Amino acid sequence: MGVGERTRVAVLMGGVSSEHDVSICTGLNVLDALDLDRYQGVPVYLGRDGSWSFGVRPAAPSLESDGVPMPVVSAAPAQASVAQVGVLERLSAKSDADVVFIALHGPGGEDGTIQAICTLAGVPFTGSGVLASALAMDKSVSKRLLVATGVPMARDAVVDSETAWDEVRRLATGVGYPCVVKPVAAGSSFATSVVESERGLLSAVDTSVEAAGETMIEEFLPGVEVTCGVLGGGREPVEALPLTEIAPTGDGFFDFRAKYTAGACREITPARVDSETTARIQHLAALAHATLGCEGCSRSDFIVTSAGPVMLELNTIPGMTETSLMPQGAAAVGIDFRGLVDRLVQSALKRV
Repeated sequence: MGVGERTRVAVLMGGVSSEHDVSICTGLNVLDALDLDRYQGVPVYLGRDGSWSFGVRPAAPSLESDGVPMPVVSAAPAQASVAQVGVLERLSAKSDADVVFIALHGPGGEDGTIQAICTLAGVPFTGSGVLASALAMDKSVSKRLLVATGVPMARDAVVDSETAWDEVRRLATGVGYPCVVKPVAAGSSFATSVVESERGLLSAVDTSVEAAGETMIEEFLPGVEVTCGVLGGGREPVEALPLTEIAPTGDGFFDFRAKYTAGACREITPARVDSETTARIQHLAALAHATLGCEGCSRSDFIVTSAGPVMLELNTIPGMTETSLMPQGAAAVGIDFRGLVDRLVQSALKRV
């Protein structure tokens, strides 16, 4: 890059996971937020069918949902690999991008796969590295690591397609009802259900296993749901942002519809919890971020129970849509969306 030239930012979006459309919305928002005096945005689109393109801006999808979960992977592994190899070859030429902004969510984008491709291409990228991304994507593995460092988390059991029904029933009884049934490695609440009794358990487990394979049966905790964004990591100091309280309308479950449908959820920043609880959650979110080795940013979700806060999970690539939570926390400390995008790009460049 010559003197005075703008930094070329390749924004990767789309992908083969169930969060394909969410990823496009994140990617388009990032492209639009780039300071054109400093950056040249290059859209990089990965299609559900394994196709890919450089420099072509995809159409913005609608995130209005009827609540029907999409399959977690909609392209065959071989097709996805072809797309990833194509992107690797294009990035390796280093004629299109000085830095990659990863706006891919879910498997194939948030699990260390695309991070490894960028590493092989020798191009800096936003967010966490291969190991931290893979650890955080697997809710079961990350939970056990975090519990070992003193982070309180809900009880759970993991099942898959080989688990006998009697064993599923026994494990769920051990966790207790109501319980949450969700994929071990997926996001945006796809294929996630709250099960009140054994009557709905088999259907919920079948839905999750069919969509994503390994499935977690997790204790349902009543309380106030909050989320905490964290910036930094690696060579930069870790900074926990103000909390956002999540108050869905209707049945009270923060599902895909509540997350991405305007008016389906109240999001209150700062959260309506006391200062001691706020400080505790910020400490736990920063601890989780550091324990998994996250960089750039992460967002951790919690339930504030009568006994104190309990962490649910950590996301290494939080959504950046109009209704997303991470930008709300950043805005509360004076970092607008353009500033947040700039900070993530500069963080990636510093790690070179």
